[in-house]
Amino acid sequence: MSRATPALRWELFVAVLVVLAGAWATTLSPYYLDAEQLLFSSRNFVFTGIMALGLTLVILTGEMDLSLGSTLAVCTVLLAKASAAGWPLPLALLGILAVAALLGALNGVLVARLRLPALAVTLGTMGAYRGLAFILGSEVGYTGFDDRYKWLGAEALGEPPVPVMLLAFAGVAAAFQVVVHHTTFGRRCAAIGHNAAAVAYSGIDVVRTKILAYVLAACSAALGAWIFVGQFGSARGDNANGVILGVITSVVLGGVDINGGRGTVLGVLVATLFLWTLRNGMGLANIAGPIQQLIIGALLVGSVLVSNLLARRGSGAR
Repeated sequence: MSRATPALRWELFVAVLVVLAGAWATTLSPYYLDAEQLLFSSRNFVFTGIMALGLTLVILTGEMDLSLGSTLAVCTVLLAKASAAGWPLPLALLGILAVAALLGALNGVLVARLRLPALAVTLGTMGAYRGLAFILGSEVGYTGFDDRYKWLGAEALGEPPVPVMLLAFAGVAAAFQVVVHHTTFGRRCAAIGHNAAAVAYSGIDVVRTKILAYVLAACSAALGAWIFVGQFGSARGDNANGVILGVITSVVLGGVDINGGRGTVLGVLVATLFLWTLRNGMGLANIAGPIQQLIIGALLVGSVLVSNLLARRGSGAR
């Protein structure tokens, strides 16, 4: 049996969950399957889905990054500063990518170079970066964005209108599919998560690979920030507060082993689609936000439990 077979089975299982969640949602509203409604509601998962793709690289190496939501908040308030100062959009985007890369590199150095525990480090930087976002942007928020800054997150094309951000998400997903599964870097990330010591003995720079994974994850948050300001038209220090739960759930529910070494981009995409469908249905059912968080949290715990059981079963079979 090939190693891809269990992953494919898990992806098919999550795909079945998507169908079941969609069938449930159609019982709540006759308009759920309307093309415009589906396209419009898809806007709600794009920036979190992009961050999930970035986080996939970090988790494949066996590490974690809890600070992505805070990194996104820093980038949104920096975009607000750039818009208020009249910066051209390309310069503003280069600026937030550079800042995000620095924030991600700091996480990577602390975790990979200094060998500090990733959970403790990124929990700390989650708070530190959030504080930085508040210092830069405050709680009042900025809403006077230039229309060019909002284009990616607000514009739609064609009939029925397809959000540009959804097309961007498809492009980013294709890029991560190539990076994770068809490049040396992606294969190294998975190999490090599977057995970092063996990879180091083979002459591969484990530290540099992990730092680069953190940088790319942070840059995915910067792209999410550009989409966020277009979608919501505002920037403030508490942007994307609490989204990391859904981001991690998308990755782990998608079959990426929380301990690293195993997972696919396709699985993350299917899990993201499932969470979007589930949240859409819960919204139609008027299920309160705390209950939705409870369900998402339970899905995360269940995913970790199943992943560990499958790993032990595979280890016993070997």
